[in-house]
Amino acid sequence: MRELIESLKSSESLVQKKAIGDIWKYFPKACQISGEDVLLGDDAAAIKFGDHYLLLAGEGVFQPLIESNPYLAGRTSVLTNVNDIYSMGGRPVAIVDVLFSSDSKITEEILRGISDNAARYKVPVVGGHISQDTQCSSLSVFILGKAKNLLSSFNARDGDDLVFISNSKGKFVPGFNFWDSSSMLGDEEVLDDLELIAEIAEEGLADTAKDVSMAGLIGSILMLLESSQRGVLLNLDKIPKPCEVPLKEWLLAFPSFGFIMSLRPENTDKVKDKFQKRGLKCEKIGQVTSDMKVSFVNKAGEKELFWNLRTTPFIGVGDSIPN
Repeated sequence: MRELIESLKSSESLVQKKAIGDIWKYFPKACQISGEDVLLGDDAAAIKFGDHYLLLAGEGVFQPLIESNPYLAGRTSVLTNVNDIYSMGGRPVAIVDVLFSSDSKITEEILRGISDNAARYKVPVVGGHISQDTQCSSLSVFILGKAKNLLSSFNARDGDDLVFISNSKGKFVPGFNFWDSSSMLGDEEVLDDLELIAEIAEEGLADTAKDVSMAGLIGSILMLLESSQRGVLLNLDKIPKPCEVPLKEWLLAFPSFGFIMSLRPENTDKVKDKFQKRGLKCEKIGQVTSDMKVSFVNKAGEKELFWNLRTTPFIGVGDSIPN
């Protein structure tokens, strides 16, 4: 277990994510719009607007993916934004893109990928910016969504069940840690899976969630818990994963469908039942604690501290948040 811990801590996924902690020198961790707090650090900014919330998010695409598979880069830019909105309990409204391209063929393939996945997820592209003949290509996509009831990274409570929701039927994209479990599904099937998350929020079965991002499952768990100023006792043997994928690789993978929820225990079985009826994995993988320590435990009863968020912040979000 100690070898796993050291390997995870030194991984590129966690090292790169931890490096963004300096942004708080330039931006507040919370701001106000029309007298309502907007917390920075969630999957999307949630802005109170009448009887609902407007959700704003944006994603930049990994540059090597743009160069090696621009069509997939375009599709991924939509998928990641859509996941951000659903992880907040919302539904997408519209997206805009910003593309700098070094080659007309790259431009065409990226736009084809954006167009195809925008149609697939039923979210229109309503504007953006394109520049060609630049020295290197880059792509960012931004999304607007709406939610009635919020799911947030800031609401985990002591004693909550930490659950991981995923689809283990898929494959890795060659050369990347991207687990593709959606491209082989029909359009309606993809949307129906995501709709479960919005339904759970609207039924009041959850108020805490985060999608699994480029930091992988373990990095996303750290960000959720740091936002909530909590810890967890994480049971490694309870984490659902494809049988052919090693645990370390799975903890750092970026799945096309992967979400974490922190649930009141009385709601866990109801939430699990919803996902399992659709053939998705939804398992309790840990218990939320008050000590801000992320500890690993295995079936042999061995326990090791992985990360103390109180003494070693991950990205620095969560503290100094208004009550």
